[in-house]
Amino acid sequence: MSKIKFGLVPPMPGADADGLVDFSVKADKLGFDSLWLPDHLSFISPHPAFEAWTIAAAIAVKTKNITIGATSDPHRNHPAVLAQRLATVDHLSKGRVALALGVGESMNLDAYGIPWDKPFQRMTESIDVMKLLWSTKETVNYKGEFFNMEKASLLLNLYEDKESVPFYFATHTDKGLDLTGRIGNGWMPIDLTPDLYKESLDKIESSAVDAGRTIDDVDSTLWVFTSLGKNEDDAYKTLEPFRYVCIMQDQLKKAGYDIDIPDEYKGLNYFNITPTDEDRKQKFRDMGQYFPREAVIDFTITGSKNDCIKKIERYVDKGVKHFVLFHYFSPDADKAMETYAKEIIPYFNS
Repeated sequence: MSKIKFGLVPPMPGADADGLVDFSVKADKLGFDSLWLPDHLSFISPHPAFEAWTIAAAIAVKTKNITIGATSDPHRNHPAVLAQRLATVDHLSKGRVALALGVGESMNLDAYGIPWDKPFQRMTESIDVMKLLWSTKETVNYKGEFFNMEKASLLLNLYEDKESVPFYFATHTDKGLDLTGRIGNGWMPIDLTPDLYKESLDKIESSAVDAGRTIDDVDSTLWVFTSLGKNEDDAYKTLEPFRYVCIMQDQLKKAGYDIDIPDEYKGLNYFNITPTDEDRKQKFRDMGQYFPREAVIDFTITGSKNDCIKKIERYVDKGVKHFVLFHYFSPDADKAMETYAKEIIPYFNS
């Protein structure tokens, strides 16, 4: 079996700038494979929102091995600006940069008047522009629906002149899965059961084959909540107050849970919440009462060390090769991080 990779989400929001760097240095020393910063202008929780790639630059010069990524969108930066930013951090890290892209979130766009117009097309054009600029130090031209360049030059290739950073797609839609199969270096969904993961991965594989690729060309990643405790009851106790973020409504029925959620909560999820809308934020939290324990357990990695290992094995059997862990709902987050590093990761890769 090929190596199973394990990454972490730094405490962002939550930690201060020094804390984010210190956490990342610890993760690197403990042997985690990747770090994924949320690239946000704001968060639902009222904590400082540090600019992700500025923090990534600080992490780059303090770490040695760990991949440094961010989950972002194509709306807030011109792709030439983002290409320069990524190339800069790629040089600082000596080639350890990756980028995950989705179509966007309300909290980063609506309050600032940033449009969501044709997000999928904007995303694909952004990738084309970045790859074109990285391909040469000469001037280039580009004509698209959203971006146009004439005699433009970045004058900065990626570290060691590689063609591109790895692009991961944070997507659940059929159109996004098809794009991942055709051109993606990785897939990074959130909140999926093992069976739902396999269902989507099969679609990616089909598109990869149609494009002359194989599923081995795609780093099949899962961004997942984990609560590691003495036993399932202990782990669930600290996870339960946050169950509203652990499952997306549209996935519940797909996973076989016939749950009647009142109309006032229909369509509500983390991605369409505006941080200043207190009523909507409270409804989002209240919605968690309709998610039963068995569903929350199904969509997360929760329990004792052995429980978590068994759940990870279920995901691996369905095709997950890279876990990105959000571990802060554990009874003791620091202990959970240490247990993953010293006991669970070696179990899978010794």
